[in-house]
Amino acid sequence: MKKEKNIKIAIAILAVIGIILLYWLLFSEITSDDIARFVSGCGPWAPFLYIGMFVVLPAFFFPVAVLALAGGLLFGLGLGSLYTFLGALLNCALMFYISRYIGRQPIEAYVRRKLSPKWQARLAQAGGRQGFLLLIILRLIPAMPYNLINYGFGLTNMPFWTYMLGSAVGIIPGTLVFINIGDKSLDVSSPALWLSLGLLVGLLLVTTLLGKRLFPETLSKNGEDLQNGTKKTNA
Repeated sequence: MKKEKNIKIAIAILAVIGIILLYWLLFSEITSDDIARFVSGCGPWAPFLYIGMFVVLPAFFFPVAVLALAGGLLFGLGLGSLYTFLGALLNCALMFYISRYIGRQPIEAYVRRKLSPKWQARLAQAGGRQGFLLLIILRLIPAMPYNLINYGFGLTNMPFWTYMLGSAVGIIPGTLVFINIGDKSLDVSSPALWLSLGLLVGLLLVTTLLGKRLFPETLSKNGEDLQNGTKKTNA
């Protein structure tokens, strides 16, 4: 029985390694324009392919901003926001499930490397109302690492549907901003593009100040740890 379990674990590890290698071979240098060209060639299947990419790729730390900008280029503000929102929610669920039930031990080790002890303590207590508010605030701040948030909250005792509700509320503003930037990016002289960029800067400033006000000890110093963790991951 133990031997069969070890075989299954070994197969799972090899599968993950294979997927990661495939990801780096195919997607490590990809841009929003590349994604838009590739997906647009799939005709009526384009929305499904785009949503599928949003579900899977962020689990391997592919930057969600690149995907969101491609969504704006492909589908415009309305449909692009809808498809991105659906893909992001499904991805949140996937990464939460992976963290909590499938790869908990390696993800715990990863999170310990990336986060300070204070952040680890904060996540350990993130099951209540304050944890729910913290999740929303982190989702709202564009500079915070989306991927690490997903995996980190999967390690908490927060109920799944509470996590999904907080994620849904938190990702809406950023989704609209990035999709709108992608939608208007083909015309750099468009006032709407510069308005979108201004909204992005405003969202960053407002949510950072709000986060520091609600969680001054957590977000003032340890927010830097999250951002630094992202930089190390993407390096």
